[in-house]
Amino acid sequence: MKKVLWIVLPAILLFVGTAAAQDSDRIAPMLEKGTQELGFNGYIDFEGPAGGVDIDLDVRYGYFLARHLEIGGFGNYSRTMDGDVVRYGLGGFGEYHIFGSSWARTIPYFGADLGLYALNWDAGENQNSLAFVPRIGIKWFFRDYVAVDTNLYLGLATEDIYINDNSSDNYDFGIKIGLRVYF
Repeated sequence: MKKVLWIVLPAILLFVGTAAAQDSDRIAPMLEKGTQELGFNGYIDFEGPAGGVDIDLDVRYGYFLARHLEIGGFGNYSRTMDGDVVRYGLGGFGEYHIFGSSWARTIPYFGADLGLYALNWDAGENQNSLAFVPRIGIKWFFRDYVAVDTNLYLGLATEDIYINDNSSDNYDFGIKIGLRVYF
């Protein structure tokens, strides 16, 4: 995972920097009432802990109720330990975008996810859980309608649904990187 992150993160930042350099006009992010957002984030690890391919993908759809205030829903699919553990979930989220900086084209925000998750082990252990995931992040706009999202999160669940060091825990934390498209 760390190898993939160190390869993908500089590539994304280089892509964003190149796209931003091509457009010298001021970016006006689409964070107004009525705007819709489609987001994707996650990772694919070709050398997971058990030697197989691990996947963690999130898809989200949001709607701006007011300027800078967004609510929406998400779906999650995660496959770890060479497919022995599968987690999926559905839920809702809210985000509040704080302020912007035209020179850096960044918008800080804070938000939270609340969702129902199911964890299925091939060994027969299954868990259902409610999870609360507060997040703080930055959206890096390189067009009015496209942004790279980076956020720091802390997942807290009622049951052990997160895989950490080949065992299940009721917490998880880390950094996620994704893409957001506005229309």
